[in-house]
Amino acid sequence: MEHAKELLSISLSNLVASPLNVRRHPASSVEELAALIASQGLLHPLIVTEQMAGRSRDRKLKFAVAAGERRRRALLLLQQRGRLPKTHEVLCELVPPERALEVSVAENSGREALHPADEFEAFKAMIDAGKGIEDAAARFGVSVLTVQRRLKLSVLSPKLLALYRQDGINLDQLMALAISDDHAVQERTWFDAQPWERTPAALRRKITAGEIEAAGHALVRFVGIDTYEAAGGVVRRDLFDDEQSRYLSDPPLLQRLATEKLEALAEPVRHEGWAWVEPRVELDSQALRQFSPCDHMQRKPTPQERDELAALDRRSVELERQAQALDDAPEWSADEAECIDLEEQDIAARRKAIHESLKTWSADVKAHAGAILTVSREGDAEVIRGLLRDTERKALNSAQKSTGRSPDAMRGTSPDTSASIPAVGEPSAAGCSESLAKRLAAHRTVALQLALSRNTPVALASLAHVLVQRVFAADYRRSGSALQITTQAPEFALLSAADDLKQSAAWQALEAARLAWRERLPEQTSSWLTWLIALPQAELLDLLALCGALTLSALPSAGATLDANAIAEAVNLDMADWWEATPQGYLNHVPKAQIVQALKEVGPDLADDGVAALKKDALVAKAQTRLAGKRWLPAPLRRPPS
Repeated sequence: MEHAKELLSISLSNLVASPLNVRRHPASSVEELAALIASQGLLHPLIVTEQMAGRSRDRKLKFAVAAGERRRRALLLLQQRGRLPKTHEVLCELVPPERALEVSVAENSGREALHPADEFEAFKAMIDAGKGIEDAAARFGVSVLTVQRRLKLSVLSPKLLALYRQDGINLDQLMALAISDDHAVQERTWFDAQPWERTPAALRRKITAGEIEAAGHALVRFVGIDTYEAAGGVVRRDLFDDEQSRYLSDPPLLQRLATEKLEALAEPVRHEGWAWVEPRVELDSQALRQFSPCDHMQRKPTPQERDELAALDRRSVELERQAQALDDAPEWSADEAECIDLEEQDIAARRKAIHESLKTWSADVKAHAGAILTVSREGDAEVIRGLLRDTERKALNSAQKSTGRSPDAMRGTSPDTSASIPAVGEPSAAGCSESLAKRLAAHRTVALQLALSRNTPVALASLAHVLVQRVFAADYRRSGSALQITTQAPEFALLSAADDLKQSAAWQALEAARLAWRERLPEQTSSWLTWLIALPQAELLDLLALCGALTLSALPSAGATLDANAIAEAVNLDMADWWEATPQGYLNHVPKAQIVQALKEVGPDLADDGVAALKKDALVAKAQTRLAGKRWLPAPLRRPPS
């Protein structure tokens, strides 16, 4: 039945909320709606009923909004901001109270939300018609990034957008595919992928394979993205990542720029009088073995250097107190904690730079020795001075003998590789991509952490090893142990390297042990020391073993492979107890030939029935079944040779 509409123009100040409005939950943010009304006007009248308000002597006629409460609040917000006059009137439809509930239900249930794909295309049409991105953002009450994201989605492959409208792909997957602008790449990545390869993370990895992720990459920090782009390098930006991840598509260009920058920085070092100066973008412990550190003297610090070191020490104490106060505070402030951590890193770097500057070498040593410039893990240029090859060491000893000086110009016959400059990245294990090598190393790390936490004597010896280096090493650069006790536990780095890590038995066993101890610790961290002092020594040793084990990292970037191998041997680690080849964890990441080779290693008959001719997905499924329970391990997870 059609009702005659009674439209009134009512002052905004006379509109009030109505108990007949069926929406009972609090109204969501009205910022976006207010922006829409400001730019487009009020497109639909509010539905109101008459209502007397106020005390009996001063009762006034008001109009209760049965449908359109969010619009009323958006109008009030605009009025508060001076965008609407105090006398602003609103077009309303007056209905009797007996119809108000019915109208409210009809308005709120009869609407169908705009499909996101329609919204993407609508924004694109507006921009194509000449609207600026900033203007569109302001007119619709959203951020510029939101508009950019909608535009990015609007230009996805039409096939994928059509699939999205049919619920064949979800929004998170679309956002992952949007990291590429190439429709062919988007479609190939999606349609060629198996169902288990269609997670957003897997899709991003597939598109960015072979590219360099900027976050945390030493060479990217050293060269700088602006420099890389100025040289013609392409950067792929992920608009849908809160961290705005960036991927560099030209690794050779990045290497060339880093080499050129190191070459320029080498000139002042050459003027120091060294026999040779060699820039190396990458320098791992194996490459450093060909060098021996030569003897150096230690000059006394100047008064200014002494004052600066003392000031750094005082500031370190202050930061430690701030960190403790933050730990004891009722609410944790991540921003404040990050500021403290960054300043502590700056202090450590400055203190190290001062100590390095105190080293001096004699002229005859410099005439034979040299220096290497490389890039540290932090992305800074770092100079290793006073290095000798074997032939140079012999020549120096002969020269010193002929002049009657001490022939021993060495601290040792081999370099202290545990204290060497860290590599930008260690070589991947044979047959593995860099990402797979990290994934396997993450699984090995967690299993090794668990084994170490259960072997208290080895855990304590490993902990002592780090402390002994810190206290007694004459030329300490950084801890070379696999236990990273001078930094945070490597949990986040491990999860980043292997997204299937939390499903592993080793991770779950470690988590159970960690939670069991956490439940025993007092609530207030300020009372932990007293509680630990009272703890029976046997239990204290077990806790210490667990804490030390949880700092262990066997990732390639940790630069402590030899130590990790020694610990693995001491605790008799067998990765077959903790790892098995699965599609997600291994088989999807290696070529077919490598899968067939694994089957042959387990048993020649397992690869004799034509499996090599199968397509990759069928081969992966069959290999998973055939390798299950066979305790086969890829080379990076096998016991190192004795």
